[in-house]
Amino acid sequence: MRHAIKAKPLNDAQLMVMQVVNEQYNEQDIEDLRKLLVDFNHNKMQQHLDETVAEKGYGAADFKTILENASAK
Repeated sequence: MRHAIKAKPLNDAQLMVMQVVNEQYNEQDIEDLRKLLVDFNHNKMQQHLDETVAEKGYGAADFKTILENASAK
């Protein structure tokens, strides 16, 4: 049985990307755009991680402990 996918309305970011990519681009332009979006997403995730680390007060010793516990499993 196939699962029905419910269509959700596009959010503002999705609409903006759709407007940008509404033009015809060559393969290099598409690759450049893909890299740009990946970099943007990476930067947002890194910013969130940095904020969380600062908020929680994590330090190098905390990360060492986490890694040691993960490798022991």
